[in-house]
Amino acid sequence: MDWNEGIEEFCLDITIRGFSKITIKNYRSKLKNIADYFTEKHIQILELRTTDVKRLILHYQERDYQASTININISRLKKLFDYLVEENLVQENPVRIRPLPEQKKIVSILTDNEIKELIVAAKKHRYPLLAQRNVVILMLMVDCGLRISEVVGINNQDVLDKQIIIRNSKNNKDRAVAISPVLKKELIKYKRIKKKKYHGEDQEAFIVSYQQRRLNKKAIWEILRGLLNQTGIRKSVHPHTFRHTYASMQVRNGLDIFTISLNMGHSEINTTQKYLSSLRSDDFIEKSIKTSTLMNLK
Repeated sequence: MDWNEGIEEFCLDITIRGFSKITIKNYRSKLKNIADYFTEKHIQILELRTTDVKRLILHYQERDYQASTININISRLKKLFDYLVEENLVQENPVRIRPLPEQKKIVSILTDNEIKELIVAAKKHRYPLLAQRNVVILMLMVDCGLRISEVVGINNQDVLDKQIIIRNSKNNKDRAVAISPVLKKELIKYKRIKKKKYHGEDQEAFIVSYQQRRLNKKAIWEILRGLLNQTGIRKSVHPHTFRHTYASMQVRNGLDIFTISLNMGHSEINTTQKYLSSLRSDDFIEKSIKTSTLMNLK
């Protein structure tokens, strides 16, 4: 067995186990890059030793890879060899490496005023349909914590009275997110304008272009970036900033982290916990006072 055979067999296995397409794509990409390194060193997949893995880590460090990136790569490699052990192709997993310590970074989020500014900017579009659509896109991301790919994938039938069904998300699981009264009002308005524009003819996609085509992820990010430029927000903002904002706002407003994790479609609670780093100390103080034992004695 060579590296390519091992990787493809592993990817077939995780496909059967129900991993999402994007996860499988990421595994394949990372593992093939690792395979290229070991192939150059004339190290075959079934001959890999722990020392070889340590040399790979050193190779990454010499090229100034961040610890988080190195850990992701090594984790992928470990999963591959877990599979090879299960299949009795190797006796033990050579990837017995502790994760490198990672620098904790403060997650950037949008402030209340910045969210309001973005919504105001969205409403200024000269075409009423696109103005309302852009408002809805923003609200879906900051009020429901949706990924751009999830916004793209919403169909008309998924938007119900009190919830939106998110199908085939990153972890290949369907979930529902709540529709707040504020969001519901804007969704109703968007549906009404869209129905009038297209004379009642409705395509499958909920978020559409002016030509009634489903938008792709790049198009939505371009819309968001355009709104950021209009408002003059200078901080570093990327697509996930809106999810970071959602999670942090929900914690600040009192929602427990387990419910937030379910709403965001995270497979592990640890993924959700990193969003806590963006909260200010006074947010915790105010929340702690509200939940004080002595303040809530019956």
